[in-house]
Amino acid sequence: MKIKKILKTSLALALSLGVLVGCGGNEKANTASNDASNASTEKKESTIVEDLKDKKVEITFWHAMSGGQGEALEKLVKEFEEKNPNIKVNLQNQAAYKDLNQKLTATMQSVDQLPTITQAYPDWMVQFIDGGLVQDLKPYIENEKLKFDNYDDIVEGLRNEVEKDGKIMALPFNKSTEIFWYNKSLFDELGLKVPRNYDELKEVAKKIHDEKGIAGVGFDSLSNYYQTYLENKGIKMDSKLDVTSDVSKEAINYYLDGIKEGYFRIAGSDKYMSAPFANEQVGAYIGSNAGEVYVKDGVQGKFEYEAAAYPAEKSVQQGTNIYMFNNATEEEKTAAYLFLKFLTEKDSQIQFGLDTGYIPVRQSAIKDDAYKNSDSKVAPIIGEATKELYTRVVEPGSQQAYNDTQSFLEKIFSNPENVDLDKELESFKQTYESAYQQQ
Repeated sequence: MKIKKILKTSLALALSLGVLVGCGGNEKANTASNDASNASTEKKESTIVEDLKDKKVEITFWHAMSGGQGEALEKLVKEFEEKNPNIKVNLQNQAAYKDLNQKLTATMQSVDQLPTITQAYPDWMVQFIDGGLVQDLKPYIENEKLKFDNYDDIVEGLRNEVEKDGKIMALPFNKSTEIFWYNKSLFDELGLKVPRNYDELKEVAKKIHDEKGIAGVGFDSLSNYYQTYLENKGIKMDSKLDVTSDVSKEAINYYLDGIKEGYFRIAGSDKYMSAPFANEQVGAYIGSNAGEVYVKDGVQGKFEYEAAAYPAEKSVQQGTNIYMFNNATEEEKTAAYLFLKFLTEKDSQIQFGLDTGYIPVRQSAIKDDAYKNSDSKVAPIIGEATKELYTRVVEPGSQQAYNDTQSFLEKIFSNPENVDLDKELESFKQTYESAYQQQ
C-alpha cells in the first residue's frame, strides 16, 4: 500500500476521534512504508512456534482499562502467568481510549515500537490492516497443537466483526450491546409490558407520560438510536446513506415527535440516562448493558428495576477487540496467542463478565449457571439480547460521520419546537458526506 494512503487514513481516523497527531517527515514516512512491506513479507515466510515450554517470553499489551475494569484485567493476567510461568504479560495502560488511539497512530511511523497486542476499536485498525501490520490469527486458531476451544462458540455477531476476507484479524474483548432498562415497580403499577418493537415502545412511553407526568423513555446514545433504527429497516449508516431520505426522516421524527409531546427525552446535561432514571424522572431508557453498576448505585433500592433486550430485532454490538501485530517475533506471537486464547475461554469470560458487566464473548459462558444465576440483572437476558447483533460499518470517515450525527441530533432534539427538518437535513447532508469525502 502506498504510504500516502496509509498516512492519510491514519491522520483522518485520529482526527475523527478528536485526536491531533503530528505527521513525520519523508524519512519517517519511507521507514513506515518499508516496515509495513517487510512485516507483510516476513509473515509469508514465518512459521508458528508451537512449544514455548523451554522459553522465557515477554509480551506487551497496550490497553485503556481503568478502575474496576483494570483490576479485572490484572486479575486475569495474574491467573494466566501462574498457569504459564514462562510468559510475562507486560500490561501498559495508556490512560483513556483517545490516548491509546493517539499512541497507536503515532507509532505507525516507527512500527518497531508497536506492542505485541493492543486493545482497539475496529476503525482504529483500518490503516494497520491495510498496511499489512496486523497478524492473521486464523493459522493459530486452527493449529491442532495450540488447541483453541471451539471458535464457533464465540457469539456470531462478535465473530463477524473480526473476520475479514477469510482471515481472523482479532479476538473480541470488552463487548456490550444496548438493552432496555426499566422501572419494574412503575411498570407493575401501570400494568405495562416490556416493549418488543418501536411501536410498543412508543405506546409504553405515552402511557407513562399520561399517567405520571414524566418522560416515558430516553436513549443514551442518539447516534446509536438513529443507526439502530435504520439497521432494523435494512439500511446501513455508511457513506452511501442519504440522510434526507424518507427512512432517515422517519427515524428522526419518531424521536422528535416524542420529545415534542413529552413522552421521550434525551440525556442532555445529565450526559447519561442512568441519572434521570435513578431519580425517577423517566420510566425507562435504552443504554449499554455495561452500565449496570451505575443503575444499581443510582437506584439504591428506591424501586425495583429490571433489564430486557433491545425493543427491536437487531441491536448494536459495541466495544473493543484485541489485535496482534506481525512485527513481533514468532515466540512472542505464540505467547500472545496463548494469552488471547486464555482471555476468551469460558471461565475467563464468566469471571470478566461478572467483574465488569461486559458481555461474555462465548455462548457457553452466557448460558452457564454461574453467570446466569448471579445477582446481575443483565446476565439472565443477555442471551436474548445478543441473538441479532449488528456491527457498525467501518470505513474511512465513518467515526467522524457518527460523531457528526450525534451532534446534529442533539441540536435538533434540544430545541424541537421550531425545527424545519427538511431544511436542517439538507444542511446536514453536506456535513455527513464531507466526513467521508475528506478521507
